[in-house]
Amino acid sequence: MSTIAFVVLIPLLLHITLTMVMKNIFIYSLDKIPYEIWVFPGIVLLVSILSAYAVLYRDLFDLRIHKKSFIPITLAPFSKFFLVAGFLVAAIVESLIYGILSMIILSFFLSQSLYWYFYLAIPLFGVIFLFLFVNLLLTISILTERITTFLSMIIILFFFMIFGTGILFEFEFYPKMLGIILAYNPFSLVLSELRGFLFSTHINWIWIFVPMITGFVWTWMNAFILKRTLKQ
Repeated sequence: MSTIAFVVLIPLLLHITLTMVMKNIFIYSLDKIPYEIWVFPGIVLLVSILSAYAVLYRDLFDLRIHKKSFIPITLAPFSKFFLVAGFLVAAIVESLIYGILSMIILSFFLSQSLYWYFYLAIPLFGVIFLFLFVNLLLTISILTERITTFLSMIIILFFFMIFGTGILFEFEFYPKMLGIILAYNPFSLVLSELRGFLFSTHINWIWIFVPMITGFVWTWMNAFILKRTLKQ
């Protein structure tokens, strides 16, 4: 029941508190796209992000800090890269399912219908976005030892994802230098290319491969950090 409530209520709350409010301020994007349509991919990814928090806290941080089943798992005859990849894939799949369900729910509350390819492109780009985000959460979960530190880092990360990746606002509204810096972080590149494909059917493949390569390198680094942290 709690999972059903999460899947239904979180998208609705985000739609009511963010989309319905912001669309009265930013009626159209700078490219003349209705704001509620422009922000739709970002809201879906935001739901996926929120679910990823719960998944990684449960599967990695809580099990490790409270010395439950995490240590026996790491002693299994598998490489640390394999274990990190396992946590990564499980978290991405679960978070993506929540995102897809929220996308279906939110589409009923839009003032205009979406094109069919929205429902394919958002999950595909969502995998790349979550690939980066879950890796970042893995790093935080492995390196932190106290719940207060973990929660503080999570709150900071949440605000960065909202205001630093273009989920809610276009970077042209930021100071010029800050907007340029934020626009070229890997998270922003994925979301920017997603919107570019949805609204102008244009993709810059270089800005797709950069986040993917970053994610693979980050996975290897997390495996190394886990090995050093556990001293195994």
